[in-house]
Amino acid sequence: MIGGKASMLSEFGKKIINQNCENLLADFLIGLEVERQRIDSHGQISSFPYPKNIGNQQTNSWITNDFMETMAEVVTPVATNPEDALSYLEKISNVLRRELHNNEYLWPLSMPPELPQDHSQVKIACASDEKRNYFLTWLKSHELQEATPCGIHVNLGLNPQLAKELSTAEKNRLYILLAQGFLRYRFMLTYFFGASPLAEQNYFLNHQGPQRLVRSIRQSTYGFGTKYDGDFSDVEHYQERILAGIREGKLLAEHDFHSPVRLRKSGSIKNLATTGPTYLELRMLDLNPWASIGISSDALNLLRLMAAYFLASEATSYNLPEFNKMNEQVALESPSDHCRYQNKILTFLKELRQFAATIQASQSTYDLLDRLEVVAYQPSLTINARLVNEIQDNSLTPFAIKQARLFQQRSALAQNVYEGFRHGSIPSAEELAQALAMQ
Repeated sequence: MIGGKASMLSEFGKKIINQNCENLLADFLIGLEVERQRIDSHGQISSFPYPKNIGNQQTNSWITNDFMETMAEVVTPVATNPEDALSYLEKISNVLRRELHNNEYLWPLSMPPELPQDHSQVKIACASDEKRNYFLTWLKSHELQEATPCGIHVNLGLNPQLAKELSTAEKNRLYILLAQGFLRYRFMLTYFFGASPLAEQNYFLNHQGPQRLVRSIRQSTYGFGTKYDGDFSDVEHYQERILAGIREGKLLAEHDFHSPVRLRKSGSIKNLATTGPTYLELRMLDLNPWASIGISSDALNLLRLMAAYFLASEATSYNLPEFNKMNEQVALESPSDHCRYQNKILTFLKELRQFAATIQASQSTYDLLDRLEVVAYQPSLTINARLVNEIQDNSLTPFAIKQARLFQQRSALAQNVYEGFRHGSIPSAEELAQALAMQ
């Protein structure tokens, strides 16, 4: 199936397509999370508190903060298609931007703005006692800057109509296929969507980081990520590996497992294998600094197509150390170089094209694959290479300020901005989705 062989459908894939239900493969439930730093007009970390007109940062689950007090996180309710997911993200981002203080903006890059030379001056988020205690405990064994990069998390859940026909064992197997597939091709996503070629001043101290421009610091071992590998051979081993890490003191808690892919469900991971995951969390994308919401429709649609392909295709060998090695190599390549795995990317795009024909995908899917093929041949067209052209005096701060102001101006002109958070009430996912869809 992968790596030069002809694409082959699994028995599950054949069954779905023979029943003319191929739409169920690509119609995922989608949730998006985006983290961005609040900055002042000079591109420095903001000194303003959490915006007061959008509720309490500890209770508003749709606009909150993460590790740093200035690290704003926007979370969308679940959508049933990518258009709604991106629309929800834009509308909630507009709410946040319009409630920022005067001369305050959202930093559009994954790597943080200039940090203070004394990292102890960074203000940790005003979170619940439990969450804040986790942050402070985490800092005892990590460098502060490891927690400061921002990115996009894409959550994909199986189509409910498809999921209800499956046993827990069958769902477990499909989610593992998804996880393995994305881990295998993480390097390709880093090539196309990596956007962190350098770190601003005081991120790396004592020359700790790369001494040249790279494709993605955030997606490399220099970025934020677990130093504890998971086991994605099946859901049982995935669950036990994380629980073992907690028992052995290598992980502080379940959420301390910061893998680029995670199997998720509500409640404890202890019964993940018996109840099954409810969605897959992908943490592989840097912020796109040319997209006001941090992610393009091309990125989201590629992830959906890849996920559908993984669901319907024959399982292949799983080798996490090899997958990690490939991604590390690509993440640390020079932005102007051709990817060392260019042929693998082109082969996979060809397989996706063949799969698109099998499921009778729309013309927009072929157009997307055409664009990606061009970028595979021309590294100068990648987001990261374009970003390198914006560097001034070893910094992206002037570019980041320009983009931040542009996006702020656009949000000020947006129509029908959601006002519900102003009144202190936090809507349910269903209520918020309905309110956003009506605008």
